[in-house]
Amino acid sequence: MLKKMSLILTIMMIIVFSMAGCSNTYESQENEKFQEYYNSRVQYIGDNSKVSELLNVIGVDDLGEYTIVLRTDKEPYGLTINYSKFKNIGDEAKFKNMDRIDYAYFALALIENLNEIDVNYNGYNYHLSTEQANEQVKGDIKNYGSSKEKLRELNDILNPSD
Repeated sequence: MLKKMSLILTIMMIIVFSMAGCSNTYESQENEKFQEYYNSRVQYIGDNSKVSELLNVIGVDDLGEYTIVLRTDKEPYGLTINYSKFKNIGDEAKFKNMDRIDYAYFALALIENLNEIDVNYNGYNYHLSTEQANEQVKGDIKNYGSSKEKLRELNDILNPSD
């Protein structure tokens, strides 16, 4: 009886420690992700190579193949992402019905002088301005690019856990 009880307690301890380890691993990966976002900040929308690097870091290429157009000649400074092909079947239908694209918020937060972003695919357009983003986050979107902690906070606002 004592051996059974000992075995049960040992198994329970292993389960508890493995769950805690998974949680810590997830937390660590999230911290690394937001640190990488923060490290990829861009001061000027006109810096094509840095903008491209940032877009890949925040996951723009996860959806598919794209090109970008930078609008830098006069304010409002803008960024247009034109998708030519999506990676997965069904992504076009999802794109048509999106009411929010998270990486657009991160781009506005992390590119200092970016004022608006457009995402296009096959005649469909998603547009987000700084003012619209400010309304969604109930504050200044630009403040969320000031630290990895603020970026995590932005993520939590966009994706609240219920």
